[in-house]
Amino acid sequence: MENISIILSDLDGTLFRNDKSISDFTKETIRQAQAKGLLFGICTARAKVNAVKFLEGIEPDIFITNGGGIVYYRDKKIYNCEFTVEEIRKLIDAAFEVFGKDVILSADNEHALYSNSREELGDKFWTFNDFSDFRETCMKMCIQSLDKEKIEKVASVIGLENVDYLPFSDIPWYKLSKKAATKERAIEELCHHLNITSSKIAAFGDDFNDLGMLSLCGKGIAMENAIEEVKKAAASVCASNENDGVAKWIEKNLL
Repeated sequence: MENISIILSDLDGTLFRNDKSISDFTKETIRQAQAKGLLFGICTARAKVNAVKFLEGIEPDIFITNGGGIVYYRDKKIYNCEFTVEEIRKLIDAAFEVFGKDVILSADNEHALYSNSREELGDKFWTFNDFSDFRETCMKMCIQSLDKEKIEKVASVIGLENVDYLPFSDIPWYKLSKKAATKERAIEELCHHLNITSSKIAAFGDDFNDLGMLSLCGKGIAMENAIEEVKKAAASVCASNENDGVAKWIEKNLL
């Protein structure tokens, strides 16, 4: 594995255990990899504000957040792709029209995650907003539904060719982002910035939005707990997120 110089890991279902914790073994393994000269990065659908709170003991060199909407390299933003205020407004209005006024939505950007839910959104740190007069740019909007036909109707208000929309495998939600706000596009921008090829990256994931990333990178590794589509797209499968799969693969292949 001498050609690998960057490690990228998804969070939920990958680096995180099911309770969102990260083992001391995993943290120490990542530190050892960085001490050896490897770059370690996070590549997640979460907004940065909803990721950093769980990463005590880990200092990523790279942060790809909001599903690929933002790329940070050593705390410097090198890529940004977002819905304009006008686009997100059209999507919100269409969601209410297609699904009804009680539909649960979320939208996130560099600064916050917003939702019109009156209940807790699991482990997410969110700010309530009824979206009646929402006027911010956003990297991602999510809709609590798995009705693909209705999701496409919402996305069509700004053109299906402009929107990347995928379901989550573990929760009944769809993610909508700009076509260029994907993990694989973010990685291409990172590679351009660092003047390297994606063949030098080992990437770990488990869900639909990891498919492109695992296919693009030199070593795409699926978690044992990953959905079948991800396992089929990956070059190999490591142990599950509950069994420190990412760290064990790094220890065996890169240290």
